Amino acid sequence: MSNSRRPRTMAYALGLITTLGAVSACDQTQADEPSMGLQSVSAERREISSSVAATGTIEPITIIDVKSQASGEVLEVPVELGDKVEKSALLVRINPRDVRNAYDQAVADLDVAKARNTIAQRQLERTNSLRESQVVTEEEYEVSLLEAANAKAALVKAETNLELAEDRLNDVTVRSPISGTIVEKTAEEGQIITSAREMTGGTILMRMADLNEVQVRTLVDETDIGSIEPGLGATIRVEAYPDREFRGQVLKVEPQAVVEQNVTLFAVLTRIRNEQDLLKPGMNADVEVLIGVREDVLSLPNAAIRTPDEARQLVTALGMDPELLEARVAAEAGESGAEEEAAEPEPQVSEDGLPTLAALQAMSREERMELVQKLEPAQRQKLFGLFQQLREQREQASRADPAAPKDAFVFVNDDRGLLTLKPIRIGLSSWEYTEVLAGLEAGDQVVTVPMALVQQSEMLERIRSRTSIPGVSRS
Repeated sequence: MSNSRRPRTMAYALGLITTLGAVSACDQTQADEPSMGLQSVSAERREISSSVAATGTIEPITIIDVKSQASGEVLEVPVELGDKVEKSALLVRINPRDVRNAYDQAVADLDVAKARNTIAQRQLERTNSLRESQVVTEEEYEVSLLEAANAKAALVKAETNLELAEDRLNDVTVRSPISGTIVEKTAEEGQIITSAREMTGGTILMRMADLNEVQVRTLVDETDIGSIEPGLGATIRVEAYPDREFRGQVLKVEPQAVVEQNVTLFAVLTRIRNEQDLLKPGMNADVEVLIGVREDVLSLPNAAIRTPDEARQLVTALGMDPELLEARVAAEAGESGAEEEAAEPEPQVSEDGLPTLAALQAMSREERMELVQKLEPAQRQKLFGLFQQLREQREQASRADPAAPKDAFVFVNDDRGLLTLKPIRIGLSSWEYTEVLAGLEAGDQVVTVPMALVQQSEMLERIRSRTSIPGVSRS
């Protein structure tokens, strides 16, 4: 086949893969398009913001268990659940009878120890003087010396016991360790509580939390977790205030995954200032983490863009030769890979006789297309597999960076009025629109082809009946 004829056959099939059918310029065809689910949209410039949404619950950042160092009967609890208290405010007062008795006993023991120590010291001084005059024996002197040492030790012990008794006397008044809110209360007047010093760990009197700053714990799918990092801004909404948005910031992504119904999720903590005390622990919250923003960029509705896998499904459903699409995808993958990666010098041919990835990336699009047609079917499949691996690597990298360039396809009408598949490069995506980096210009018309057509055999048959492109037969 001569070069002059190739554009009319194979090059046309590769360059403009026709997947659905003819869409003529006549009024009848245009009237039928809505019934086929096909609509035209224009590439327009707009602002695009990408985000990851998840649901969770409001929770305090830190909860403190309040316990008492003293045991006994609760006499007074001057706070209620939900009260905001300042640091050192009185929370619970316990009956001080036992600890006061112990304190009084410690004071008396200290007085005795002081008197004993004074007497022992004076006795030692007298014994020492008599020892120098050889009136007392050495043994009597040693007895006085030991008694003085014991008296001094008893004095130190009595002083220590008094300090402990004083601390325990102070422990019967439990004060707030922080400025915060009472989020749980279990102590009531008349209740007998145990000390935190006991083996049981003591009775929890109440729980406190600083609600001036709270957090939302959400579970995010692993496919989106690569784009979330600490410091990203977030918008939080709760059902109690449907018309109000709260601003927060991602605090951290917990390292341990959670598997729910065979779906791997990761916990993301978002911190929110709550100075007006509107957010309460336990509230359900919708969190939207802002990933990126693009202003005044060329974009298309998401429904008009097809990934290589989606384009492959349409080609298969329409009965076309799948190698046509694979060749076009391979050509585009090689070209984009050459733009994105600066490979080190490698051999130009691999062991199986195929060009290496570096050699393929150095070829022009036409050279790669021509190479694909010259290969045997088995070698062609190996080559397609190589490009598939390259696409998967780029898709994995793009999950970590949602704005990273990616390969995609759109449907457009060619000069003959036929639907053809056109490769484009896309970037950041929102819920409705996707940024177009290359392949289209502002005002270009694109036809939206719903994936539902793959399952609608009757609809596909109608489209095939109006198609005149090789690879799709008429009925």
